[in-house]
Amino acid sequence: MAVIAKLVVGKKVEDALAQLQYMPKKWAKVLAKVIHSAYANATKNGDSDATSLYIKQIYVTRAPKIKRVRFVSRSRISHYVKYRCFVKVFLLVK
Repeated sequence: MAVIAKLVVGKKVEDALAQLQYMPKKWAKVLAKVIHSAYANATKNGDSDATSLYIKQIYVTRAPKIKRVRFVSRSRISHYVKYRCFVKVFLLVK
C-alpha cells in the first residue's frame, strides 16, 4: 500500500481518486476509500474549498497480523496470515 500511496502524494484529491479508480491493485480501492473519507471530512467539518484540496502526506504503517487456519484435505490444516496496515491522510488547502 505504501507504493500506491507514493503515487498520489502531492496531487489534487479529484485527480488522485481518478487515478486510484483504474489501478489494478487490491489496495488501491481501499486507499481511495480512505482519501474520499478524509476529503468528505475536510469539506464538511473543516469548511474548506473542495476544489483546492491537495494530498500533503500519507502515512502507511504496519498493524498487527491476523493469523488464520484453512482446513484442507485428509484432516489437515494450513496456516496463513492476513496483513493489515494503519493509514493517515493529511490534506492541504492551496
